[in-house]
Amino acid sequence: MELIKKQFTLDYWPESGWFEGRLREIPEVLSQGQNRDELEEHIREDCADLLLDQEYAQAHGYGHLDPADIRNADFNYVKLDRYQAACAQLQALSGDRAEKVYAYIEDLVDLEALERRADAEDATRRNEEHGGEEEW
Repeated sequence: MELIKKQFTLDYWPESGWFEGRLREIPEVLSQGQNRDELEEHIREDCADLLLDQEYAQAHGYGHLDPADIRNADFNYVKLDRYQAACAQLQALSGDRAEKVYAYIEDLVDLEALERRADAEDATRRNEEHGGEEEW
């Protein structure tokens, strides 16, 4: 009997001399390796271990997968840029942690808007002090 291999997408990115990555189909499992082969090995182990917990697998929509599916799968490699890698890492966070990160991002956006407003007010004030003349 021929084994039908499943296809998975291994998203990866360089990080401080290592490779980090995750399976797109099981985004909450992040792993790393010194090279792509080691990363693949760790991803296979980590995802297969996760699927051994059948209750967790069912609850998170992985009930159709088996650890052997991961161990024997063909992987399509996709190298992510910095932005895509950051998004992949955010997807791996628990709901509580993701909410905290998003709150920090919102705070940074608000701070940036406040700084732009203050810069505009300073520019207007300087312009008024110099009688509407622009400084060159």
